[in-house]
Amino acid sequence: MTEEQRPEEVDAPLAETPPSYSRVEPHYFGLTPHLLAGSLAAALLLAGIVLVATGTIAVGLVLLVAGLLLATLFAEQARRRRTSALDRATALAADRSLAAAGFARAVVGTWAGAGRRATRVRVEAKQLERRRSRLQYELGGAVHDGDDTRADELRRQMREFDAEIERRNRDARDAIDEARRRTRAERRAVSTTQVRRPSA
Repeated sequence: MTEEQRPEEVDAPLAETPPSYSRVEPHYFGLTPHLLAGSLAAALLLAGIVLVATGTIAVGLVLLVAGLLLATLFAEQARRRRTSALDRATALAADRSLAAAGFARAVVGTWAGAGRRATRVRVEAKQLERRRSRLQYELGGAVHDGDDTRADELRRQMREFDAEIERRNRDARDAIDEARRRTRAERRAVSTTQVRRPSA
């Protein structure tokens, strides 16, 4: 075939198809149907409560544990999916519960630390107050004896004790104030955001 007889080669444009995307959903224990897990969780929890109330405690507790596990599975799937109204409501409840648990843990930790610190410095302040009382007793004896040099020295030591006791008490107040500030900050972090319309 000669060059003149060859058909002309033309680059034909490829048909453009829009790309498609798919989202990989995690599966627990193989293919667990989402709503089936929620329905089974509700049924097991209800049956467990009834059995515990009627006196069959061992079986009731087993059903309650199984129901709680399935409810946790359902809530986790709902938090990931958020496709239906039930998913969104469950996810919102789970998110709020987790936020409340985190808030409670942070507040308990904050106040426990502040309580330990305040208790420690208050105990130290009480020990200093007892030592100051002994100095005050000695000061009375020095004044009674007319020993001005000893009285002046005891007065100086008492002023130092007063300053140290005040510093310890201030440290205890600061620990409590810091715990209050951190609690307010944690409360703001978990509070629901509210949209306010501007006033006309």
